[in-house]
Amino acid sequence: MSAPALPAWARGDAFPAKPDSDPYGCRDHKGRLTGFSSLKELRTYLSAGKGRLAWVWTPEHERIVAPEEVPDLAKSLHKRRVLLASDDSEAARRGLIVFGVALTYCMFSAQSKGGWEAVTASQNVGITAILFLIFGVRPWWEGRQGLKEAQSFSSDSMQEEIAEARFELWLSTQQARATILFCGLLVAVFIVQSFTAGIADAALLKPLPPDERWRAFTGPFLHGNVVHLGMNLSALWYLGRRVEILARWPHLALVFFLSIVGGSWATLEWVRQPSVGVSGAVCGLLGFLLVFEFLHKALVPKPARNRILGILVSLIVIGFLGFALIDNAAHFGGLITGAVYAAIVFPKSSSPERPAILGQDRILGIGALGLSLISGIGAMIVMLLGS
Repeated sequence: MSAPALPAWARGDAFPAKPDSDPYGCRDHKGRLTGFSSLKELRTYLSAGKGRLAWVWTPEHERIVAPEEVPDLAKSLHKRRVLLASDDSEAARRGLIVFGVALTYCMFSAQSKGGWEAVTASQNVGITAILFLIFGVRPWWEGRQGLKEAQSFSSDSMQEEIAEARFELWLSTQQARATILFCGLLVAVFIVQSFTAGIADAALLKPLPPDERWRAFTGPFLHGNVVHLGMNLSALWYLGRRVEILARWPHLALVFFLSIVGGSWATLEWVRQPSVGVSGAVCGLLGFLLVFEFLHKALVPKPARNRILGILVSLIVIGFLGFALIDNAAHFGGLITGAVYAAIVFPKSSSPERPAILGQDRILGIGALGLSLISGIGAMIVMLLGS
């Protein structure tokens, strides 16, 4: 009887071979190795909470492994987590105060100039409220929860975390060239936009002139400011890599481009202000993952799937706080497009294997990738000609 199939992150060869130099050691998230001659030295290093830990190695393992897989490190990991969680919680409290003061000032300034109606319509208040949530409230809440989890950490709970730890570490080792390409394209468009000041030349106008329907494809590659770009880039990097690694690059390209179409259609139907930003496509990746990971439960550990749900909740809250600034219609259109794509293309499966790339997937993926590149490059050309 053959052994049951395992997802890629759970297999024995999921991680690189360990170094031959020292019997014990660890590797941080940047790939730097630190070796030790004894388990005691490794424990001491971990207890001190230095740096961001990724993998460890011991004589009992042929390869580097997640720290949670070594029972002898339970006490050291407990001390380390409490120390790091305390630092994170303290930093989050400072962020809560700083962004809370900034939000209060913006609200007071807007109210003094035009009353409470000016507060709800103020772009500064909306942007600061979003930053307060992202860099203040959320880190503060996560810091509190992290401290509670760190204090209750035990050998039993460590065993329960092995699957998620291996999954996240495995993701970090996988290449995601298409995601890098999309991120690079957004940066290139923003650079051209900054030097030409031609955002109006390629933005998605409302109503859309009949002879300028191409704006539905160029507008998503533009961004209002560097904060807007940074938020979308960070989301694209996390969600895009995950889609590309789990479902393969053709589906990343297809979901990305189709979600641009879905987001643009929704904002043209329901929003009257001009639109820019790739958040519709980013939300499409989120919608895809919500459905795809639900249909492939054996491929992704439950705690990792729950993290995607947490991102959805954050998106809803941010959309509510910044309703005067954020194109929620584009978000909704992209989200539904990605979710529907996953539901149609990928049937429910109990297999832990990632989907194979079929010939038709490759052809369609190349087409979607090409259309995305044409749209982004087209936005740059329009702005350069307009300047």
